Amino acid sequence: MLTREELATTVRTVISDVLGTEPEELRERTSLADEFGIDSLELMEIGARLERTLRLRIDPDDLLSARDVGHAVDLLHARAADPAAAAPGSRTADAVISLNSPAGGPA
Repeated sequence: MLTREELATTVRTVISDVLGTEPEELRERTSLADEFGIDSLELMEIGARLERTLRLRIDPDDLLSARDVGHAVDLLHARAADPAAAAPGSRTADAVISLNSPAGGPA
């Protein structure tokens, strides 16, 4: 598992790639909405990239509810530590349920 600092570096790198900024411009208390005018498509792109990078299923509500970069890191750190407890109803990327079969069983 990544340390919080390693996770923060990853999050800042992904956000800066999507927004076209430098990671150093993003601080713990940076509000992406207020300071960068981030839109929902950019936020979804950040979420998708973080899911691929971290191999972790991210509930879009986590990113939408994050007040700032530090809060997003805290939410993701909690999710990585205990996916089931951090976000009831979500699953890690390795526990994908088949949508083609009843009750998520084999198709």
